[in-house]
Amino acid sequence: MNFNLWERTFIEESFIGNQEGFHYIQGDLPILLSAPHSVTQIRNGKEKQGEFLTGPMVMHLQQHLNCHAIFKTKNMMDDANYDPKSTYRDFIKRKVAKHAISFLLDFHIMAPSRPYNIDLGTGRGNNLRHREGPRIVNHIQKILLDHDINQVLIDNIFTAGYPYTVSADVSKSCNIFCLQIEMNWKLLDGASDSIYFEKILKAMELIIHYLASMEDQT
Repeated sequence: MNFNLWERTFIEESFIGNQEGFHYIQGDLPILLSAPHSVTQIRNGKEKQGEFLTGPMVMHLQQHLNCHAIFKTKNMMDDANYDPKSTYRDFIKRKVAKHAISFLLDFHIMAPSRPYNIDLGTGRGNNLRHREGPRIVNHIQKILLDHDINQVLIDNIFTAGYPYTVSADVSKSCNIFCLQIEMNWKLLDGASDSIYFEKILKAMELIIHYLASMEDQT
């Protein structure tokens, strides 16, 4: 996949024939990947820059692993990770029920000025509705660290604790394991030419395989 080319598609919102402002791809694994900020969004009346590369990342992982995926394609003057009501989140809830999805990973990008690399948001544990939830998160952290991605924190700043984040809302409504993954832009800048970007993608593939192996332990 040409990540830089696809990133431009999200920046320009040049998807064709999409009236809902998001796109869903059905998969076989009981895992849903989400990118609610893959285009520019509006929060409290102010425009916020999109986390454009999260869209191509979710697409790439879906194509390689055949999990479910959803990502924003058009700014509908909303913020699917903040607004009290969201057609994006409502759609996710229906798909979780229909396809017996057990895990949701919600992808985000933080500013490069942040002094750490990844923040795994669990809602202070409230979004890990799985009997092995804390152990799963610790293992996800280990996978990332094993791929030379240091400074991987848990619930540091981006906890996904606000009730209308994708993770918090879907977890509470559907009683499934939801994890927000906030990645530092400095790891992703340059996309395909970035060594760390490739390492993150490989780590995410292992994480998805790991979650699939945990399906029967929900």
